[in-house]
Amino acid sequence: MLDYSLSKLLFKSNENKLLVFAQEGICEITEIKSLLNKNGYTVYEYLSAQEFRIVFEEKIKNSLDKIAVIVLAASYVPFDIRRAFYEVTLSASTIFPEFNLNAVSKYLKDWDIISFAANSSYADYSHKSQTNDFIKSTVFSEQIIRKYCENALIKLKEDCENALSYLDWIRIAQKKASVEYYAALRELTFDMTFADSLFQNFINDGYGRLSTEVSGKFPPIITKAIPVIMADKNAKSALIVMDGMSLFDFKAISYYLDEFQYDFGCSYAIIPTTTPISRQSLLSGKFPRELSKPFSLANEEREFKACIESYGISGSQIEYLRGYDAPTGPLTRFAAIIINEADDIVHGQRQGRAGMLADMNLLGKSGKLQSLINRLITAGFATYITSDHGNTLCAGVGSFRSGVEMQTSSKRMAVLKDFAEVNTLLAENTSEYQGFYLNKDYRYFVCNSGKSFDNKGEKVMAHGGMSLDEVIVPFIRIGWRNTNV
Repeated sequence: MLDYSLSKLLFKSNENKLLVFAQEGICEITEIKSLLNKNGYTVYEYLSAQEFRIVFEEKIKNSLDKIAVIVLAASYVPFDIRRAFYEVTLSASTIFPEFNLNAVSKYLKDWDIISFAANSSYADYSHKSQTNDFIKSTVFSEQIIRKYCENALIKLKEDCENALSYLDWIRIAQKKASVEYYAALRELTFDMTFADSLFQNFINDGYGRLSTEVSGKFPPIITKAIPVIMADKNAKSALIVMDGMSLFDFKAISYYLDEFQYDFGCSYAIIPTTTPISRQSLLSGKFPRELSKPFSLANEEREFKACIESYGISGSQIEYLRGYDAPTGPLTRFAAIIINEADDIVHGQRQGRAGMLADMNLLGKSGKLQSLINRLITAGFATYITSDHGNTLCAGVGSFRSGVEMQTSSKRMAVLKDFAEVNTLLAENTSEYQGFYLNKDYRYFVCNSGKSFDNKGEKVMAHGGMSLDEVIVPFIRIGWRNTNV
């Protein structure tokens, strides 16, 4: 796979100091940093000559440690700094020398599976038509996709067994979504329940500590999303909330966002992964136990505006909007725009992942999201996209009415108050959740992996539980329009 190709380029010199010039976008589709870390390198990002000069003089110049510096290919690096490193260029031409540069560059998001397929082929694909034919007829064939997914799942299981931190699980969730995407292309299914089973160990031991993680470029938990945005000190910010969008869904939509430069990160949703609980926490900056009505959306707009006002922005400069066409005013400094389409697709979906892929492709082709992003960028907004929860494939075990009234179409959880009875259906198909960040006056039961309170045997897409697909969601920082598209 791509890691093998990168390793051949990065480590063939056996040098202690590496200056890695990376084609824009490659850091988002590969694990360069992890690969370097595993090989003993301390990794720095090169942001500008002025900022890096201090780091170079104080931490790198005289160090005997293994150090790698990742530079976007277009960045200027002074000569005296360059000569202190062994330079490596990671681009389409160096990773895929046998392919046509222009053709393979258009498939950046598919480089991992292309690399996998190319490892068993020794033909010449230097002409554009040869590269395109190879990718379309061989790389995306059922045979290659099946082999790719089988190999990826072996590595994924190892990663799950060795995962230690919340960041490890984010990388695993991204990989899993990618495997599911390629499988859905050919309507293939693979058993990935091992991921949810091992993820529960993190939920039990590490999820409750996310509130203490220091927020950086991406919020560890969605309650920290607005603080992270505010820390960027933008003059104007817009947060697009794609309700119910999973990493799988974003993987599909991302193929239609090539006109934009963006940073792709992730965050953890609030469990149970229902809209009233998790989206309110996202927009209010509060944990559910701090909300006056955590099971209802009645106060969502009020809670959101109060959160933004706490940063010194007046109410007249804050907008809570819905839909792709919602207009922002000239005085607006922070806008939240709720898009329910992904969640609506989830609850009407009866064709599993393949159906979700088809519907996400239709959404991408419609251009609605792109038009919204373009309009916001044109109006001067720093634009972010995230989700309140993902979704997962389930089979119904029979209906169950939760003991607490909740504004949600989720059928993956139940909330009981006081001494409400735990009947056989609940006992056999759920696990009681510890209730991190939740009101302790209630008991929370979450359906086991692959189960939901739908009609018995019915195949559905659902949310409300604590699977990897539901809990880890995209957090996207849109940079600018990509004029090279």
